[in-house]
Amino acid sequence: MELLDTTLFENEIIALEQKIDSNEYSGHLIAFYGSSSIRLWSSLQKDMAPMNVINLGFGGSSYPYCVNYFERVFAKLKPSQLVVYAGDNDLGNGHSPEQVLGNFSLLIDLIQKQFSDALIHVISIKPSPSREYLRCTIEQTNHLLSEKITNTKNGHWIEVYSKMLTSEGKPDSSLYIEDMLHLNEKGYDIWRKEVRKHLLSFSSSGEIITT
Repeated sequence: MELLDTTLFENEIIALEQKIDSNEYSGHLIAFYGSSSIRLWSSLQKDMAPMNVINLGFGGSSYPYCVNYFERVFAKLKPSQLVVYAGDNDLGNGHSPEQVLGNFSLLIDLIQKQFSDALIHVISIKPSPSREYLRCTIEQTNHLLSEKITNTKNGHWIEVYSKMLTSEGKPDSSLYIEDMLHLNEKGYDIWRKEVRKHLLSFSSSGEIITT
């Protein structure tokens, strides 16, 4: 794995630790973990209600940073499910699809080691207009990650990439704020719909919810 600047997200990780310490998380907890697309999802709790969720997104992180901080962030938590999103910044930083897959696999291994029975849901990398030059690479990476997670015990894929394209098959700029990288309310509405529908099909034990 690449050499990381371990001070880069330190303040945000400390803030997450304090957030966890100041709240009591009981019952069937669903932890959302990953980069800024998770961190900036300010309506997450409302969007997933009445499910018990916690937002653990930080900075503009990548899979290597998610691996690096995993044990600290989850030291005092025992989620029954995790929703993971990263990969955007990995590719933006020049990582190949195979490198992203390798680091993704390290994170999945960590999750399975610490939470052997937890369901793991992975959101596909979104098609950001500012990174349209990476479109083929994003699609290749999504293919590799989806194959990996769907062949992993308790692993599930949440497809949002295809839902965020125009009828011409291009990234839909109406779903993003001015930087054409981060989602606006309309973009998060797609995520809310797809992620919520997916999660509501599972209970903490993986059985279909009937209520």
